Amino acid sequence: MKIAFSERHQAHGGAQELNFNRMVPMWEKPERMDAILKELARRRFGTLVEPESFGLEPIHRIHDPAYVGFLMRAYDLWQEQVGLGKFANATMFAMRGMKQVPGSSVQAMLSAYTFDVCVPFVGGTWDAMRSAVDCALTAQALVQRGERAAFALCRPPGHHSSQDLAGGYCYLNNAAIAAQAFLDQGAGRVAILDVDYHHGNGTQRIFYARSDVLYLSIHGRPEEEFPYVMGFADETGTAEGEGFNLNLPLPKGTAWPTFARALALALNEIDRYRPEVVVLSLGVDGYRGDPVGGFALESDDFTEMGRMIATIDRPVLFVMEGGYAVDALGRNVVNLLEGFES
Repeated sequence: MKIAFSERHQAHGGAQELNFNRMVPMWEKPERMDAILKELARRRFGTLVEPESFGLEPIHRIHDPAYVGFLMRAYDLWQEQVGLGKFANATMFAMRGMKQVPGSSVQAMLSAYTFDVCVPFVGGTWDAMRSAVDCALTAQALVQRGERAAFALCRPPGHHSSQDLAGGYCYLNNAAIAAQAFLDQGAGRVAILDVDYHHGNGTQRIFYARSDVLYLSIHGRPEEEFPYVMGFADETGTAEGEGFNLNLPLPKGTAWPTFARALALALNEIDRYRPEVVVLSLGVDGYRGDPVGGFALESDDFTEMGRMIATIDRPVLFVMEGGYAVDALGRNVVNLLEGFES
C-alpha cells in the first residue's frame, strides 16, 4: 500500500489546549506521526510517497473561501493585533443572539470560525494543514488511477471541520476534500465511513443535504462524548440527503463484539448504496487506553476491523484522523491496514 506523508506537519506543534479546568499540552501532537512511521518501518509495511501540491481549488470545493483566508492569516493577524503568547486561540465564541459574522479583528474571526479551544494556531499551522490536504489528494489520486487502496497519513486531522468552522483539532476536512475530488473526477457515489471514537460533525454537516455521499459514523454517544451536540441516531440527512446519513452512537466502554455489530451494519449499508469508492476516516481512539477516547477496543480488534472493511470489495482511501495513545498508536493503525490487506 502506498502512503502519502509529509514532514511538514511538524510545524504545527507546541500549543496547549484547555482540558476542563487547566491548560495542558495538546494530545494532537507531532509525536503521533512519529509513532505510526516507526511501526510502519518496523513491519516494513507500505511505501511512503511525497505528496504533490494541489493548490487551493480542491479546498474551495468544500470550504468557504473566506474561511480558508482566515486559516491562512490567523496566526499573523494574532501577532499583529494581539501579540500575546506563542499561539492564537479564541477567547469567546459567537453564539445565539450575537453577530455571527467575522469582523476585521482576529478575535472576531476566531470567535466566528472556531467552535472550541482545541484549534490553536502557531506559525506553521497553515502549512501543516495544507500538507495534510495534499497528502489526502495524493492518496486519492493513487486510488483514482487504479490502486485498490492508499493511505493518507494526515496531520492535523479533519473530520470535525465543516465548511466554515474549525474545532476538535481539525481545520480543513481532508476526507471530505478527497471525497469531493472523486466526485469531480467522475464518481457518481462515494461513501465515507468514519470509525473514529468521536463523531465527525464536520463531515456530516458538509454532506447532510446531499445524496452523492453516504456518510456513516460509529462513535461515542453524544450524550456523553464530544462533540455533544451532533451525532445522534435521528440525524439522517435533509432535503436530497435524507436517508444518506447514518449515525451509530455507542456507549462508553463498548468492546469489540458490540462495535463489530455496528460495523457490520454500516458495511451492509455501504453495499446497498453501491458507491464507486469508500473514504475511510481512520481514527483509532476507540482503543481502551486512549486518553481522549472511551471505548474498550484492543489492538488485535483493529486487525479484525481491517479484515471486515476489506469485505466491501471496493477501492478504499484511508485518511488518518484521531488516536492519541502514542505508545499503541502505530500498532493499532498498522494492525488495521494489515488486516485490510490480509
